[in-house]
Amino acid sequence: MTNTTTAHNDRPPTHNDLAIADLVHRALAAVQDAGRFGDRKVFIASLWTQMLGIEAQTGGTLTDGATIEHFKAWLLRTRLFTRDGTGDGARLVVLCRADLVAAMDPARVAASETVTDGAAFHFVLDPAIARQEYAPRVRSQAQATVPSRVGKVGASRRAA
Repeated sequence: MTNTTTAHNDRPPTHNDLAIADLVHRALAAVQDAGRFGDRKVFIASLWTQMLGIEAQTGGTLTDGATIEHFKAWLLRTRLFTRDGTGDGARLVVLCRADLVAAMDPARVAASETVTDGAAFHFVLDPAIARQEYAPRVRSQAQATVPSRVGKVGASRRAA
């Protein structure tokens, strides 16, 4: 199940949030085989390991002093962020849970489990494949239209 929570935040993402999101997206593209379940889903623990590898190779400092628990907290916080800071912008990350746990490596599922408010997430979707989930939200004309006439609750249009 994909996180379908509407993006809502009290502030736009910071420069650091955007830099980490870019690292996450590079790492998502690099995770292969056992680190994935299907094409779209990347285990959070495998993603973290890949991020550490990228940072070590490039001399990056975004993960210095951080643990997987710090990363999970960042994922939970930024799952509601969009790149442009609006509710309709492109998401920084999209999380989803493991539904077919019996078909997965139990150790990898357990290491990836990220829990908040009764919801458990195990994967980050790869934006190269899950394009729709990362696309900016487009409001329909009906959502953007404000009624020009306001009536009373329960009153029929004919009576107004």
